[in-house]
Amino acid sequence: MWLRTLSMALVGSTLALAACDSDSSTSISNTATVQFTNASNVSLDITADGAVAIGGSALKYSTSSACTSVDPVKAGLAVRTTGSSTALPGFTPAFTPGGSYTVVAYPGTAGTMQFVTLSNAFTPASGQAGLRVVNVGPVGSSYDVYVTAPGAALGTPNASNVGVGTGSSYFNVSTTSAQEIRVTNAGTQTLVLTFGSSNTFTAGKQSTLVITAPATGATLPSGFTIAGC
Repeated sequence: MWLRTLSMALVGSTLALAACDSDSSTSISNTATVQFTNASNVSLDITADGAVAIGGSALKYSTSSACTSVDPVKAGLAVRTTGSSTALPGFTPAFTPGGSYTVVAYPGTAGTMQFVTLSNAFTPASGQAGLRVVNVGPVGSSYDVYVTAPGAALGTPNASNVGVGTGSSYFNVSTTSAQEIRVTNAGTQTLVLTFGSSNTFTAGKQSTLVITAPATGATLPSGFTIAGC
C-alpha cells in the first residue's frame, strides 16, 4: 500500500488584511477567520483585491495560509495559479461575520480547480481534541476513518461515508496517548490509507485530515493533516 503523510506548513503572516492576533481596529464580530489549504499539485496564490497577499503566495500541496481575519463583505479574496493574473473560477466564498472557516482547493475534472469551504465551529470535550475528515480524492470515492489506539480493532468508524468534496463533522479524539489513523473504503474494513500509530493531538485544539487523490503512478489515495485555526 502506498501512502504519504505530510504535515501542514503554516505560512506565518497575513493576507494584507488583519491577522488573527493583530490589533486591528475592526471589531472581531465583523470579521471572519479564514485559512486556505492547497490539496492540488498546482502552486496557488491567494489574492486580496487583486494583489498577491502577504503569506498567501506559492502555496504548494499540503500547505496552508495563516489563519487570517477578513471582512466578509469587503475581503475581495480570490485564488490564482502562481504567476497568473487570472482568478480561478469556482471560488465564491460566503463567510459569516464571527465565523471561522477552512477553504480547501483541490483538482477537479479537465484541469479545473474546485473548492470546499468548511466551518471550524467546534469545541472539543474537556481534555480532548477535535478532528474531522475532508475527502478531496478520486471521483466517486467515499471513505470511513478510524482513530484508535495503535493496533486496536477498527470497531466503529469515527467518520463514515465521507464523499468527494465533503467534510465530516468534528469528533473528539484522545490526547492522552498516540493514536493510529486508518482509512477504509466506505462500508468495508479494507484499508486504503494509514497514518501510522504515532499521531498525537493537543487538548482543546482542532485538526483536519485531508484525503487526496493518489500521487502520480500510485493507485491508492494520499493525504495530510492540518492544524486548525
